[in-house]
Amino acid sequence: MSFFGPHTPVMDIAVSGGTPGANSNDYTLFDSTTAFGAKQLPMVGIQRIALSLTNNQSGTLKAYRSTDGGTNWEQYDSQSVSASTSTAINGPYDYDVSTYKDWKLVWTNGGSAQTTWRPELKGYADRTPGA
Repeated sequence: MSFFGPHTPVMDIAVSGGTPGANSNDYTLFDSTTAFGAKQLPMVGIQRIALSLTNNQSGTLKAYRSTDGGTNWEQYDSQSVSASTSTAINGPYDYDVSTYKDWKLVWTNGGSAQTTWRPELKGYADRTPGA
């Protein structure tokens, strides 16, 4: 008997970018071109990526796709994220990445330093959110 199903994560994904400081800068949380190589996202078996986040300052999540190995990025989604308490979790913010050659997720900080910053990314083999 297997305990793994379609909603079992394929992998935990390391979050890059560090803790956002007292600015409104962009922080790349994930970039498939640096994680797997240019145009390799379709080869790793990830159909969907989900982010859960504990953050004490607001910001914006922006999703991008690239068709040319990361030379040019096109933003296709933007979501405002409110501040949470140190024990609350925002998300999951769920992205279907199955049709993209490359994909990245960027956090634009809201101007105040994050003192609570616990992002968690998971990659899933199933396109349908659940579990």
